[in-house]
Amino acid sequence: MYELVMTIGTQAVATAGIGTDQSTAGDFAAASRNFKKAAGIFDFLATTQLPQWLAKGGKLDDDALPAEAKIGVCRALKVLFLGIAQQMAVATVLMKEGTPNWGLLSKLSLGIAEQFEEFVVLMRSKAAATTKSRMNADFFTLITFQIEMQKANSLYFHARHYWEKELEYGLAIAMLNKAMSMTRTRETPTGKGLPEIQKKSPLKAIEKDLNTVKKHFAIVLKAWEKDNSGIYFDKVPLTLPAEKKLEKGVQMMKAEPYVLEDVEPVALILPGGDDGGGDDGGAADHDSDHELAKRLQEQLNAE
Repeated sequence: MYELVMTIGTQAVATAGIGTDQSTAGDFAAASRNFKKAAGIFDFLATTQLPQWLAKGGKLDDDALPAEAKIGVCRALKVLFLGIAQQMAVATVLMKEGTPNWGLLSKLSLGIAEQFEEFVVLMRSKAAATTKSRMNADFFTLITFQIEMQKANSLYFHARHYWEKELEYGLAIAMLNKAMSMTRTRETPTGKGLPEIQKKSPLKAIEKDLNTVKKHFAIVLKAWEKDNSGIYFDKVPLTLPAEKKLEKGVQMMKAEPYVLEDVEPVALILPGGDDGGGDDGGAADHDSDHELAKRLQEQLNAE
């Protein structure tokens, strides 16, 4: 059962790896599909395969098991990969020509942040401390970065919605200002803003892109403030009205169901059905698996 679980878990990680390569290549639609497949495989492990293993009543040392062989972690990974799949959907929309639906993008980005937050909660409540200690700490730093960045993106998209659709120019400026504040480096490990990108941090790879996003926010804000001060004269609120903020994001991705095909197990017997020892039913009826495997190996070596 352990071998089967780890094989399925490896398939899930490999499928997510394919999605990562597709994302890097810019094929976000295909990447989204593979992340949904990975989510479906981890969901299958969490709801079907691992419970079957536990139901057999075997003595398992939970702390010794890999993360992929634990129900709580698999539940968390399902949520994580659904969030990443939704990221790919947002990227797909942004790559298309024309003006996107800013209101929908703001809800989708907030939904991504909520899924990443749910992943963190599940890992804290369902994964043993020993399991988390064996995982790279930089991975959780990346998740923290993603949560804050997706919330900032949501505010930015929402600001574009109010500027272009609702014509509430002051509110749009206030929202964009808030989004920009969320992209600043936090002063303390638990403070507001993005985690510090240190020299040896894997986040260093996205620092250039982050600076490009910050520069874009600043350019848009400057243009809006110029137009508002010279044309619209709309009051900029000091705080965002509660009724104007999104209460909840949208989570549109569904895990692709995974089916483990039924196959006939390969019988551990010698070719020909017996060992040539007479009519006693053959060695396969009496010998242990160990003995059969030993004889088979001897026969292979002789050939």
